[in-house]
Formats: sequence, structure tokens, C-alpha cells
Amino acid sequence: MYNISTKSFTYRKNIRSYMRILRNSIDLTSKYDASKKILNIAFNYNVFYNAKNIGCFLPFDGEINTYPLILEMWKQKKNVFLPVINSFYLRQLIFVPFTPYSVLYYNKYNILEPFYDIPNIFSSSYLDLIIVPLVACDQTGIRLGMGGGFYDQFLKNWKIKNIIPIGLAYDFQIINYIPKEYWDIALPIVLTPKKIYFFN
Repeated sequence: MYNISTKSFTYRKNIRSYMRILRNSIDLTSKYDASKKILNIAFNYNVFYNAKNIGCFLPFDGEINTYPLILEMWKQKKNVFLPVINSFYLRQLIFVPFTPYSVLYYNKYNILEPFYDIPNIFSSSYLDLIIVPLVACDQTGIRLGMGGGFYDQFLKNWKIKNIIPIGLAYDFQIINYIPKEYWDIALPIVLTPKKIYFFN
């Protein structure tokens, strides 16, 4: 039986609340500028540039705007996939194709997802890399998300699946320390508007 300590829970909760406030305080011009800088960094990074099948996310709650990145991926003939919640109980994500013709709807968390047919579901092993949202990340790659646990569940054994997870964040979201819990999956790479962070 695993239990999160009250101190750790409070600390993580405070980080999450503070970072969400900071993200949502960024003006539209700065958000657009950050998204263009990340686009340039991504396409100058060989791991990203050489990837063909890429899982991504649509921005929510002040997250980095991924639309310019997705548009460029389409231009570069890359296959883009978006997450869909397949099971709330199991915290299970699946990834389905996202094209300029996809129809979107809001899920339970008010996050946009594409409509899909069963044949459109792809095995996770089909992805070369996955762009992961985050609320904060520390100097060891420990990722703090929104608290649902969906990405932690999906990223289990990412090395065995041969999928490279890459976080996307503003530079202020990289902090010194996040208390680690048993379910946390550390990220090896995080892209920000200023640089690429590599973690062991």
C-alpha cells in the first residue's frame, strides 16, 4: 500500500497552484513568442527532426501553445497523434491521428480531443516520441502534471516501448526540487523557449 505524506502532498499542491497561476498570467504576445521559439528549438534538435510519428497535446490551462508546432509538423509531413482518455478508472490514454480535418470535442476535463473510430487507434509502439505537458519539472526530470496520473501511466516502461518522452514548458517551470512519489515518471528531455534540458 502506497501513501503520499501530507507534507509532500501539500508541497506538490502548492507548486501546482503557483505554476498554474504563473502560466495563466502570461500575455498572448509572450505566449506566441514562446511557442515560436520552442518550434525553432524542436526542429533544430535531431531527435525531434528525425521523428516521423509524434504524439502531442493541445494547450490547456495556460500551457505552451502547441498549434504552431503542430502546423509545422504537418508541413514537414510528420504524422501527429493526440491523446484521448480511454478509461478514467484505469487512467488510460490512447493516441489517435490528428490531421487538419479532425473534428474535436471537449472531454470531461474540458480538454479538446479528436473524434475517432476504433481502427484509428494505434499501438503506443507506433510512436517515435511523445510531447508531454507539465506543470513543473525539477533538476532530475521529475515531472509534476495536473494530478490525473494519465501520462505517468502511459509512460511506464517508455524505454521498453522505445518511445522518447519530451516535456514542453516555459523556463520558469523548471525548478530545483519536486518531492518524488512512486508513480512519477522522470522525463529525459524538456524543451523550453530558451534551451533543451537533458536529465539522467
